[in-house]
Amino acid sequence: MIAQIKVTRKSYVRKNGTVVKEISYHTKDKGKPGKTPASEKWYKHNLEMHWHKDEPTEVRRASALKAHNGNKLAAARALQALANVTTDSKTSELAKIDADYFFAKHQ
Repeated sequence: MIAQIKVTRKSYVRKNGTVVKEISYHTKDKGKPGKTPASEKWYKHNLEMHWHKDEPTEVRRASALKAHNGNKLAAARALQALANVTTDSKTSELAKIDADYFFAKHQ
């Protein structure tokens, strides 16, 4: 069974005079704030793209597309995830550009 906690929100009055009543409800206990388990902190890719920031645009995109068997949406999502988790600004910028390219081509 999932741990449940009871949350109680006190009543208050908005600036426009509306009174918001007190409410209590049960929700899933998500643990302490900022304590994400180490196993869930980083993006785990499930295949190797051989995508490198130093390669020309056409080569990078071909590598990503080949790794995902021609699926433009999967390639775009993988590159977007890479752009979101990397700490290197150049990698983030190029991965976002390539992801946007594949998202546009998918539609």
